[in-house]
Amino acid sequence: MDFWREIFMALSRNKLRTFLTGFAISWGIFILIVLLAAGNGIMNGIGEEFSDQSKNTYMIYGGETSKPYKGHGTNRSIWFNDKDIRFLETEVKEVDQVSPCIYQSGFANFGDKSGSIFVQGVRPVFKDINNTKMLEGRFISELDEKSSEKFIVIDDNLRKKLFDDEVSPLGQFVIVSGIAYKVIGICESEGRSDGGNGYVPFSTLKKITRKNWYWMLHFTVKGLETKEENEAFTEYLRTQLAHLHEFDPDDTSAVYIGSRQEGYLQTMKIFRTFELFIWIIGFAMLISGIVGVSNIMRITVKERTNEIGIRKALGAKSRSILASIVTESLIITTIFGYIGMWLGMVAAEVGGNVLSKVQEGKEISLNIVPSIDIRIVLMATALLIVCGVLAGFFPARNAVKIKPIEAMNYR
Repeated sequence: MDFWREIFMALSRNKLRTFLTGFAISWGIFILIVLLAAGNGIMNGIGEEFSDQSKNTYMIYGGETSKPYKGHGTNRSIWFNDKDIRFLETEVKEVDQVSPCIYQSGFANFGDKSGSIFVQGVRPVFKDINNTKMLEGRFISELDEKSSEKFIVIDDNLRKKLFDDEVSPLGQFVIVSGIAYKVIGICESEGRSDGGNGYVPFSTLKKITRKNWYWMLHFTVKGLETKEENEAFTEYLRTQLAHLHEFDPDDTSAVYIGSRQEGYLQTMKIFRTFELFIWIIGFAMLISGIVGVSNIMRITVKERTNEIGIRKALGAKSRSILASIVTESLIITTIFGYIGMWLGMVAAEVGGNVLSKVQEGKEISLNIVPSIDIRIVLMATALLIVCGVLAGFFPARNAVKIKPIEAMNYR
């Protein structure tokens, strides 16, 4: 009890010194959190703005052979099947999400209105692979795929052709090639002006068309960060597909392999550059806070050198004096460190709410909303606390090594 009473008496007796030390710690943590939150907000805004390029997406189209190979002639059509899907999902470690595609062209009808439609049977992951943006309703779900529901997602072009403005398409039934599909969602159009696109569960269109072959495969890949890696992956993929379908690996017209790697690599470069900039600034702020705390603690110990000499002359042990000063540092850095942390989090939250309202009102295209990674915040706070304690420990250790008579006469 005497130990703790002595510590709190020392803190209360030196209010200005305690406040200045704590303020340096709180300010360092506060600025660091606000900076990181703003940086994350800008990163999220950039990610949303470039969401169509934020994934490395590949598309494989079937073509026609232009070279004879192993007894097969030229002009042979190449179509994909379930073996290709299993190959991508189980044998290619770089592949993440896969969606085959069956298509059907025709006309969609609702009441007395009609429009041409290009129906694609896809899996639910197609929305993420193709970055399909929903305007109303929802996309196809896993349950829809498993139960082969006759649901359809139409694009905005087809909605305008089939439905009046005052009529909501959701829940309505459209007729496509004699099949009634229930509209469950509306998505953004993808450039077709003469008609529209429609997306139905892959299993549904497979049963309706009775097709066991597919004209296209969509999938995303991970771990391919350079142009050279993507080119090597493309060659590997072509070689494996040539083995599965028995065509010449050098026959580039047999299958067409396209990707969004260029846009993906450019986006990743922007992300990495900005992230590095944020960390450099954040680290500089953290170092600045640590230096500030270290200077204040060094001055604090220097001011108490006479006190340390008197205590040693009265019989206090060096270990006891050192423990007292280190505990004072720990209390100050911990309390004020977490005060700065919570103030920074509150400021980031309030700033995020204000920016959200401003952006909604002015329709700012770049959605910048600050966000906080609590793990980084806790790590930075803990680091500053540890540095604050060490900043008090080393000067205090040097001070207690001085002889009592020298310490009492220290100026």
